[in-house]
Amino acid sequence: MKPKNSSSQLKALVVDDDRVNRMTHQALLKKVGVENLASVENGKKAVDLYCNGESFDLILMDKDMPVMNGIEVRS
Repeated sequence: MKPKNSSSQLKALVVDDDRVNRMTHQALLKKVGVENLASVENGKKAVDLYCNGESFDLILMDKDMPVMNGIEVRS
């Protein structure tokens, strides 16, 4: 059994309203070894995940999205 490296233990969230962008970011993260990935299409869904007890080591979030954007999430 191979020892896990630190990137494979990271939990990442990709937040973007564009499906192709989400898929691209997920593919790039997997390429560098991040295996625990989630994605949602707006900031409101990201906040809902957090409110339901989810936590992430890395969040990649678009700043311009419908419903709730990256700037509104920070507020």
